[in-house]
Amino acid sequence: METLRNLVRLARPSHWLKNVFVFAALVFAKRVSDPSAWAAALKAFAAFCLASSAVYAFNDVLDRKEDAAHPVKRRRPVASGDIGVAAALAWSAVLALAAVGLSVLVRQPFSGLLAAYLVLMVAYTVVLKRVAILDVLVIASGFVIRALAGGEAVGVDVSHWLLLCTLTLSLFLGFAKRESERVALGEAAANTRPLRWQVYTQRSLEHMMTVSAALTVVTYMLYTVSPRTVEKVVGNHWMFITVLPVVYAVFRFHSRAITGEVTGPVDMVRRDAAFVVALVVWGAMAAVVLFAL
Repeated sequence: METLRNLVRLARPSHWLKNVFVFAALVFAKRVSDPSAWAAALKAFAAFCLASSAVYAFNDVLDRKEDAAHPVKRRRPVASGDIGVAAALAWSAVLALAAVGLSVLVRQPFSGLLAAYLVLMVAYTVVLKRVAILDVLVIASGFVIRALAGGEAVGVDVSHWLLLCTLTLSLFLGFAKRESERVALGEAAANTRPLRWQVYTQRSLEHMMTVSAALTVVTYMLYTVSPRTVEKVVGNHWMFITVLPVVYAVFRFHSRAITGEVTGPVDMVRRDAAFVVALVVWGAMAAVVLFAL
C-alpha cells in the first residue's frame, strides 16, 4: 500500500490541473452539449494526464540530487528514497505507454501531438531546462500543444488567437515561477535548478514577467474583439467584458510571485482564494456570454 501511495505521489495528480487547456477547444467551439465531443475531450485529458505524469517521474529521477537540496522537493519520492530509481523509471515508462495507447483511441492527429509533447518534454528534462529563457519557451510550447491537441480530439480548428493566448499566458506563468524560485531560495536556487541563474536576475525576471503579463492581457483583449471571435465563436460583442477578471488574475499572480509566496499556478490555486474567485468569475462570465446571450 505504501508503494502504491508513493507511485501516486510520483505521478503528481495535483498537477493534472495544467491539462485543462485540452478542453479549451471544446468550450470555445460550443461543443459542450455534444456527448461524443465530451468523450473525446475526456480521453484526451486523461492521455495528457498520463503523459505529464510520465514526464514528472522521469524528471524526478534525473533531478533527484538537486531535489534533495531543495527545502520542499526533497520530500519527493525519488529524492527522499521512498522509491528507487529503477522503479521510478519503470513507472514512467508504464505511464507513457498508457498515454500513447489511450491516444490511439482518440484520433490519429491527436496521437501525433501527444507523441510530440512527450518528445519535447523528454528533451526539456534532459537538456533544454538548463538553458535560461529557452526553458520557459519549451514549457509554454507544451501548453500550446495541449490546446492544439484538444482541438484535434474534438475535430475543430483552434483559433490562432486562442493559441497566442495560451502561449503568452504560459510564458507569464513560467517566468513568474522562476522569479518565485529566485526570491524564495536566493543563492541556493543554483543548487536546486541547474541553469544559468545569471540570466535570471531580479531585474531581468521582473522585466520578463511584466512584458509577458502585458502580452497575455493584450492578446486576450484582441481575441475577445476579433471578428472571428465575434462572428463565429461568440455570436455577440460582449466577450470583451471577461477581460476584467483576467486582468485581476494576472496582476494578482504577478504580485504574489515577485514576493516568492507561490511557486506556480497549482500552488496559487491552493493558497490564494482571491485568485480562485477571479477564475470562477471569469468562467461564469464567459459561460453567460458564450451560451446565454
